[in-house]
Amino acid sequence: MRLLILLLLAACPASQTSTTPAGPALPALPSLGGPVWLELQSEHFTMWTDAPEARGRELIREMEHLRQIVLGVGLASGAAPGRSLVIAMRDTREVGEFVPKQFIAYAFGNPNWMFQPVILFAADVTGNDLPVITHELTHVISYNIIRKQPRWFAEGLANFFATVRRDPSATKGDVGRPLDYVVARLRTRHPTPVATMFACKEHDCMDDMFYATASAMFSMLVSTRPAELTRYTALLDRATSFEELWKQTFPDLTPAAFDEELRQWLRYGRHTILKFTVKLQAWSVTKRVLTDADVLAARGLVRFLFAPTKPEPPAELLEAVHVDADHMLANYLIAAARRSFSVDEAQRLSTKYPDDWRAWWLLGLATKGAGAEGRTAHEKTCALMPAAGATPDPRFCSTP
Repeated sequence: MRLLILLLLAACPASQTSTTPAGPALPALPSLGGPVWLELQSEHFTMWTDAPEARGRELIREMEHLRQIVLGVGLASGAAPGRSLVIAMRDTREVGEFVPKQFIAYAFGNPNWMFQPVILFAADVTGNDLPVITHELTHVISYNIIRKQPRWFAEGLANFFATVRRDPSATKGDVGRPLDYVVARLRTRHPTPVATMFACKEHDCMDDMFYATASAMFSMLVSTRPAELTRYTALLDRATSFEELWKQTFPDLTPAAFDEELRQWLRYGRHTILKFTVKLQAWSVTKRVLTDADVLAARGLVRFLFAPTKPEPPAELLEAVHVDADHMLANYLIAAARRSFSVDEAQRLSTKYPDDWRAWWLLGLATKGAGAEGRTAHEKTCALMPAAGATPDPRFCSTP
């Protein structure tokens, strides 16, 4: 069976905990005796990691394979533009310096100014934590296909693919088996009302039962209404209202009717598990050794993504430009934090980095898009973004 649906978006935290002890864990910069940081880049992922190179290559291979499965099972064409940015720190203690202690991974669907999905996770994850990483990777993989989705759908889909299993031959497997924690919660508590699920748009309302209910809702639709789910998903990115799209696609499934149908399905319904056969592709991987400024910019990026509205950029970004005044990512994120950039600096960076869309974006910001220079900056930005794996809002690149 094939589930002919498109896929999701959404920034979402992993909710399982790690047993690794907490505490200060940031290693020294490479030049000061810290671990080497590498950039490993495949067709669909750019990874920055201070884990051993062999582990990094293993991770990027598994991410490419997961992407094949998600697109192969979920999207018949398997086509998706863009490249995701992966920051794989060597262990959970290092990740714990940047995210709340209950998280071992965090995915950002399309964070402000980055224009590509970003995920942070620990490279040493094993065992019961692996579905958490798969859940978060599903977010960043599928965001390159569809940008806008309601929260319940995003989490339901990510949990659905968190259940991917492959046999040792790596050619056959299945997806859709219920997660143990979802089953346990739904056995002891009622699902969250569908109207509440539809209304949830922020992380504050996304408690444990939200995730369990989202999983149940999505699995029920896969099992009982796959054709309608296909239509609904295909139209999400063009929808002006999720509520109106739902009414058009599921006219008989009001929130109250969905509540009742879900209760009956959980008691007596059949659960669909999708089987797949896949020929896993081998992707070439390039390597670059990162500088101290690169490492500082990577750390500053993570802090920036968690607090993009603060008036001053994270200290690591300021330190990065102190080490390398022309560091592109650090300058770009500092401008993002301050919402401004000088024309002279932008002109200098666009001259030094004529093939980097971020330099032209900064020039557009500095000139406010005005005049011939502003128009040139806009055109260059849009022309260079695709090759770098960035996916801007189509409205930006369709109009000057």
